[in-house]
Amino acid sequence: MKEKNISINSCNNRWHAEISACRGANIEKLTYDGENVLNPLQNERQWEDNPFVYGSPLLLPANRTAGGKFSFCGANYELAITDEVNNANLHGLLYRREFAVVDIKSDRAVLRYDNNGEIYPVAFSLTAEYILTDAGIKEIFTVKNRANTDMPYTFALHTSFCEPDSFRVPISLAQEKDSHHIPTGRYIRLNADEEKYISGCDPRGKAISGYYKSNGDTAIIGKYRYTVSEQFDHFVLYNAGSNSGFLCVEPQAGAVNGLNIPGGSHIIAAGGCDELIVSISV
Repeated sequence: MKEKNISINSCNNRWHAEISACRGANIEKLTYDGENVLNPLQNERQWEDNPFVYGSPLLLPANRTAGGKFSFCGANYELAITDEVNNANLHGLLYRREFAVVDIKSDRAVLRYDNNGEIYPVAFSLTAEYILTDAGIKEIFTVKNRANTDMPYTFALHTSFCEPDSFRVPISLAQEKDSHHIPTGRYIRLNADEEKYISGCDPRGKAISGYYKSNGDTAIIGKYRYTVSEQFDHFVLYNAGSNSGFLCVEPQAGAVNGLNIPGGSHIIAAGGCDELIVSISV
């Protein structure tokens, strides 16, 4: 199938999604009753300037990997340095890859990307399934390890909501980070401002940026409910400073720099797979 831009609708036509196969299977537009839920990508220039703050880009590995290097079971691996200022791999390269369109229905789309070492040193396939129902959108991501060795990985969705008047996210501890935004390996208590993210906070006019241990499965962003499966054990919050017009609430499987932190990544046995699920509803 050759479709590159896919549109799907819920049966009641209240939910609408546009998915780009050529830009990492990203949901570039999601609306409810004509209202943008996610910060929509409107033109190519926006994506070239900053591909992470529109829609919900898929990240593997997630966030930063220090030095673009990690070791696993006695083997050393290298990733491309995509953040030269901080000497790190930033967000992997999955968000730039073209996905094959496996299936399309009026309310459902299935896409797949096969990595043979181009963007990650372990061969894997990632299938992304998007389903619109009258309740909202359900996203199912299946990561299959196609190698004959175990596969460590971290995975995140850089979900960029249109800036709400309030939000709350279930977090407990923060990953301490250095001046290059690389975690030190320590988890620290939330500060006074971060404590408000749990009970409810107005993000407008505030600079928000942090890595956090999850303490639940559901975030509330304005009138929308964002529910994630248990593999998402961290959240990243980011809004590019005050008055940006968006708030990124990023569920993450594994820690930032998790490939270099003991217990910080998830592992798929040779030939096995992990299924990760998120949903957005009113």
